[in-house]
This record gives sequence, structure tokens and C-alpha cells, in this order.
Amino acid sequence: MRPPKGLYEIEDEITVDAAVETVMAKIRDATSWPRWQSEIRSVSGPRKIEVGDEVTGEARFAGFDVEGVSLARKVDDTVFVEDVTVGVRMQIFYEVSRSGSATVIRHRLEANLPGGPLGSVLSLLLKRRLRKMQKRLLRRLGAQASEGSA
Repeated sequence: MRPPKGLYEIEDEITVDAAVETVMAKIRDATSWPRWQSEIRSVSGPRKIEVGDEVTGEARFAGFDVEGVSLARKVDDTVFVEDVTVGVRMQIFYEVSRSGSATVIRHRLEANLPGGPLGSVLSLLLKRRLRKMQKRLLRRLGAQASEGSA
């Protein structure tokens, strides 16, 4: 089944030497986001996000300074799902699981990209940007969680 037109989905994962709890603590701590998501400049939100919590802040996204908002939709010991708006609307999923002696961090992003002739050009640029952003945030999150487990 193909996703609806305008819906862009990407998924990636990384394996790290950190406890699941340590990784989830980073993901659920809004104050840590600017340290591992380079697009985020500042945030206002809880240190332990629960379902329904909102995080607001400023980001530099696709070359533009934007205000963003995140609403936590699902939060438990291994899953974090948020609705995010930073110029475009996205749904972001984190799933953290144990694999042998390591931890796997899986990240999926679904974005509603703009349509029309101009939107198609912008969408092409956004897809490239979102893919790079995803790879970088996974590396940085993994590295910081591994440092926190040491």
C-alpha cells in the first residue's frame, strides 16, 4: 500500500552501547534536544515528557528560523511518538530495544510535504534535508547516550 500523496516517510536505526533507559531518558528530556538535534536552537518543556506534554522552541529548519511545537502522543519505556510542526507537519517515532548487549534506536519520520509546482521543488529539498537530519540526530543521540552509560 502506497502512502497518501504528499506524505514522505523515512526510517533508520543505529545500534549503540547504552542502556535502553539511558536512551529513553535523553529522548524524553526536552532540555537535551538541542544537544543532539542540531536544528533545534532552544526549547521550553519538561525534563521527563509524558503523554500530552507540549514542547515549544526555536529551530533552524531548511535555512529558515522557525518556531516549533511538539506534542507527545505516545510515551512509554521503549516508545516515544510526537506530532511536530516546524514549518511542515511531521510525526516522529522513536523505538528503543535491546539486542544482545547493545541497544537499537529506531527513528521514523512521516512528513506532510507541500504540493503544487513550487511545493514539489521545496519537497525535493526537504527530503534531502530530512534524511541528513535523521542520520545526524541518530549518531549524536547514540553518542550522547553511550557517554551517559559509561
